[in-house]
Formats: sequence, structure tokens, C-alpha cells
Amino acid sequence: MKLDVSSLGNAIVDVQFSIEEDFVSTLEKMSIQKGSMTLIEAEEQSNLIDLLNKEYGNSKLSCGGAATNSMVAASNFGSKCHFSCKVRDDDLGNFYLEDLEKNNILHSNKTSQSEFSTGQSVIMVTPDAERTMCTYLGVSNLLGSNDLNESAIENSTYLFLEGYLVTSESAFEACLQAAEIAKKSNTKIAISLSAEGIVNAFRNQMNSLIGVGCDILFCNESEACAFSQHKNVTQAEIFLREVSSQNLITLGEKGSLIWDGSKKETINGYEAKAIDTNGAGDIFAGSVLHKICAGDDLKSAAMFGCYAASKQVERFGPRLTKAEYKKIKKEFT
Repeated sequence: MKLDVSSLGNAIVDVQFSIEEDFVSTLEKMSIQKGSMTLIEAEEQSNLIDLLNKEYGNSKLSCGGAATNSMVAASNFGSKCHFSCKVRDDDLGNFYLEDLEKNNILHSNKTSQSEFSTGQSVIMVTPDAERTMCTYLGVSNLLGSNDLNESAIENSTYLFLEGYLVTSESAFEACLQAAEIAKKSNTKIAISLSAEGIVNAFRNQMNSLIGVGCDILFCNESEACAFSQHKNVTQAEIFLREVSSQNLITLGEKGSLIWDGSKKETINGYEAKAIDTNGAGDIFAGSVLHKICAGDDLKSAAMFGCYAASKQVERFGPRLTKAEYKKIKKEFT
């Protein structure tokens, strides 16, 4: 079967809370910085969830993971997608695989009997719509080359890799192998830098992954500056041209800055009443990949990505409903 996008990523179930700004000081005492993604152990995460339940209650449980969110968007817009991940044979793991199937995303994953549970991320959203994430990767940290579906990669237009995977040695090796399979099959490669902290902490791995070959690079302003080691986005964008054929730098409400291989353009953002920025970059990437696979140029794909992201930030949670994806596609065309 011919696919549009094949991806691998962390299978993470999100536990999301709306918190007040004054709770940020509590997080800082736990070495958790507002707006960041922090990797924590299971016990730490459990204690944090207990504290949040006591303080705020009313958490929202949903399937997440950056690459998964992107694939859900692309699939609901009409792309044929395949996703490789690792979950445990537990309630969260089965919940996750069922969610992939409900969103028409192909997968060849089997639940694991590992001692580690399915990955989980605590996502805290402050009134300014900023999200802070504390993630326990669990069994997802064991994602490896044996979890790849070589046929899916070979038969896809694009392979999409999330930068978060470089934090695990086995997942990093799986990414490198997937990229090599893609190159041999003339499958194009798209990579997301994922988070500024990941770029800074795993710079060598990120350089190695992108060095295999990158056709489209996704990042936000802070990630672009961190990866390029430049202080402003203008210099960072010029640097990125040397490592990727095309790149897209998201600028929040201001839109995005793109390089299509021959010229730079600024894509204006769309007006939105943001309440939660969680998932905005994910839907942007999924929307762009969908449009590129449908034959659009990078500029029109980025415009669609900005439009979809403007709708994402107006709701709580990292994804839209099936009806909302359908409405966005209809409105934009």
C-alpha cells in the first residue's frame, strides 16, 4: 500500500491540568521550568499528579506524543499514515492503540510485557496558554530498531521523525536506521527538533540524525536558535539552510518563517484567542506534511499549517475533534 507519511515516536498518554500562575513557583522548587519539557521518573510524576489532583482536580486524559499528534492531524485531513511506537500491555497502552485505529492510522505495534508502564506526560497549562510538560517515557524509552516497519517506510512519500527520540539510545538508533531505509527507498525525510532543552542536551545526536539527510526541518524560534547557536531567528534561519533542503520556523501568533529551497518567506499567523498552546506545533507539522503530500508547495502548506494551529490553540488539549479537522479543511479550501 502506498502511504503518505510513516512516522515513529513516543507513545505518550497526556494527563492535562489547568493551573494558576502562582503554582509555577512550586514547579520551580521541583526544578521544573515554566514552558519547558522535563523528563522525570515514575515516582516523581505520580507525586506531581497527586499534588495537582489535590490542588486542582479535573484532569483531562488524552492520547498524545508529538509525532502522534501530527499523524492524527494529517490522517484526519485525508493523508494515509503509519505510526510505529511502543506501549505496554496495560490500560493506557491499549487505550493508545485503540486511539490510533479510531483516527485511521495504520500501525503494526504489539503491546509489550515490560516492567515499565506506558509513557505518560503531565501537561500543565497556565492562564497565558503556556504549557509546561513533565514526561515519564516508560516503555516508550525502549523503542528500538525491531519496532520499525521497513515496508511502511519504503512505501511512504515522507518519513517523519520527532526529535524527542534522541533522548533514548535505542530510539535514536531506530531513527538512524529508519532514515537510512528512507534514503535507499527515495522516501523523503522530515524531522522536528521538538524542544529547546532536547536540542541543548542532545546536540551530538541531533546533528547525527539530521546529518543522515533532512528534506524538511520543523522547529520553533527558540529551538532554531538553540540548534544553530545563534541569538536571533534571522541568523538561525540562514544556518538551517545548510542542514535541511527546506525548513519551517514557527513564530507563535506571528505565523512562520520558511525557506523553500530558493527563497525565504514570512507566513502571517491567523488571529486566535489562545487558551492552550499544547499541540500547536504538532498540528502545524501534520498539516504541512498533508498538504505537501497532496502536491501543494511549501508556502501554501505553511499557510494551512498556521491556520490549523490557530484553531488548535483555541481549545484545551493537544488535538481537535474529527468534526473540527473536517471543518478546518473545508474552511481553508
